[in-house]
Amino acid sequence: MDNKYPTSPRILRTGATVVYLAVIAFIHWQWIGKGFDLEFKILWLVNGAAALLFGSRILNPHFTPVGVAASNSFFAAFALIIALASTTLTVGDRTLILATALAVAVVLIVSIITLMIRKDGAIEQRNWVLAAESAVRWAGAPLVIFTLVILVMAWVFHRTVPLEIYIILAVWTTIVALNPIEAVWSWCEKYLATKLQTSPEMIGQIVAYQNPGLVLIRQQDDRRLELGTLMVLSDEHGPTTLGVALNYVGRDEGILLRALSLPLPKGIAGKAEGVASGHATASELSLDTSEKGEVSLLNRIDNFCGIVDIESNLEAIQIEIVSEEDIEEGRLVDVVIGNQQVIYQIVDGVTREEAVQQKNKYGFARAKARKIGKWVSEKRNFVPVPWLPQINAPVFLRKTSRFSPEREAIGHFPGTDYSVSIHPSDLVTHNTAILGILGIGKSYLAIELVERMFDEDIKVICLDLTDQYANLLSDFVDEGYQEAANKVLHEAGEGRPVDLGKDEGGSTANFYKAARDEIAKFMSTECSEKIWIINPAHFKVSRQTTNAFQESAAFRNLSPSEITALISDAALKVCQDMGMTDEARACLVYEEAHTLVPEWNSVASEGDRNATAASARAILQGRKFGLGCLLVTQRTANVTKTILNQCNTIFAMRTFDDTGKEFLSNYIGRDYAGVLPNLSERHAVLFGKASSCDNPVMLRLNDRDDFVGVFRQPSEVVENETNNTQQRA
Repeated sequence: MDNKYPTSPRILRTGATVVYLAVIAFIHWQWIGKGFDLEFKILWLVNGAAALLFGSRILNPHFTPVGVAASNSFFAAFALIIALASTTLTVGDRTLILATALAVAVVLIVSIITLMIRKDGAIEQRNWVLAAESAVRWAGAPLVIFTLVILVMAWVFHRTVPLEIYIILAVWTTIVALNPIEAVWSWCEKYLATKLQTSPEMIGQIVAYQNPGLVLIRQQDDRRLELGTLMVLSDEHGPTTLGVALNYVGRDEGILLRALSLPLPKGIAGKAEGVASGHATASELSLDTSEKGEVSLLNRIDNFCGIVDIESNLEAIQIEIVSEEDIEEGRLVDVVIGNQQVIYQIVDGVTREEAVQQKNKYGFARAKARKIGKWVSEKRNFVPVPWLPQINAPVFLRKTSRFSPEREAIGHFPGTDYSVSIHPSDLVTHNTAILGILGIGKSYLAIELVERMFDEDIKVICLDLTDQYANLLSDFVDEGYQEAANKVLHEAGEGRPVDLGKDEGGSTANFYKAARDEIAKFMSTECSEKIWIINPAHFKVSRQTTNAFQESAAFRNLSPSEITALISDAALKVCQDMGMTDEARACLVYEEAHTLVPEWNSVASEGDRNATAASARAILQGRKFGLGCLLVTQRTANVTKTILNQCNTIFAMRTFDDTGKEFLSNYIGRDYAGVLPNLSERHAVLFGKASSCDNPVMLRLNDRDDFVGVFRQPSEVVENETNNTQQRA
């Protein structure tokens, strides 16, 4: 049975029931019963109309459970049995009452059986039980079963007086079919709503509050309000507030508009109160330029991108995106925490759908942003901020037309002028790794880091299998020195001297001694050279593999990994001879590190495995003597984790292999590890001690020409440009 009152409030239903009872009681007293004598003519009133009204409007206005159907049928049957006691009944009347009672008894019996066989605490799936439940819920509903009682009583006891039966049928039709009180109430509501619409500033009715700070408005017309349209939100249970239009999320009796609810600024409070048009309404507010300045959100409305969504936490926020202009991973957004503007970086995005009003569903994009911190202009860095923003707080996109390169900056956040700097000494003493696939700018980044080490008087020993560092750093490379130093190593490695014991044979010892002597010269204060570039693949260093027999033995040439181990250990011994220090002295650059220091399961021979262990020992012990490394590779899985785990600063560039992403997730978190396959060229995720940011960040690295143009300028020019940048910030 369809319910006629799905939207009637409880007070309206109760009040209407009282009025209806009073009316039918008066009608019975005046025209039918001539009072309230306990006779059979009162049965229609007591057991019919009263039960009908109470059941359909108060007790079960929306739904009739099986148990209530059983109760209704019992009282209906009881009323019919009482009617059988009348001595004035004809045979036909008695037959009609008995037939009706039998039908009501069937409803009662089926209801009781259904209650007994229905499964408790489980979803009923038996079709015949579901059919029985549906039947008794319809037949036992107040509007059905008590209407039947009223009609039978009217025919049996009132048909001899036509006026009485006409009155009873008229009352039944009016109450059940016409619902006069409910209809008048509905008309009054629509009339009042129409009167409210006559206000030219009227936007619509507030139909929902999504606390804190959001309202849902049913708009009265089809015009589309722009993002940032101001309005006054009237609330009978709270203060009048300022509304700022966001977006549209569906329609029912009108289009549904969402708006931010903000406190009214004092400067426009009087004007806003004058526009307010009633409780739970939204009215448009027109302000001049000076008045709009009172609304801080309007000053940044062009940068507004969304609101803080659920499931945000101390490390990251979820953002419901309202405006997608310029939104992409890596971009910075800001939101207020307390009274501070805190910067976040977008690292992920998904699509979502939510129900907003009745059957309206609202689809939107949701971004995840990791907390960076509060920007301190004087220090040109970010500082941590505890806690998290309120849900539904407005979020703004940070953007600038062009980034101005800075001398200390290794790069900047995409689309902004916020820079990230590094500390070259920490790069070395705490070791650094640059990880990413081929052709995305690893070597150019390494070259920049090396040049910054030069500026800190850190010597660089570059083990380069690619032969590109000599070209990229040609301004700092003395070819004569490089040739002379490498010639010494070549000569030391020549030949295959035989010794009785295989461990003493070959040129390995001579090569190691020459490397140690040359590194000592390179590290001395008398040497002005900043870099020594060595290609381990260019040397032929022999190792005796068998004991001598008749002044001959078997030999093999050392691999690049083994030569790297000799040079790494020689560098450690030289730094140890120089004494302990907290500052960086020398950096070993492992270019193509997956070949120079391979993982144990990626080695070509047992000799490479031992060599990698020797290089790792040199790096592990080198920190307190000012020795560290810069490791560059495109194959994270194939590089020894003994050294990688000692790299406290990580530049993670585009990578696809799961092993690399899993390893990096331990450093930069799964959010940032997840964006690595999509990173553009010259972009990286940076994290570590050498970074000016305490948290992992995604940044746009410097272009080579921009870096050279700024970094190699005279110091006074750099200082002036830095001051100008700080003033802009």
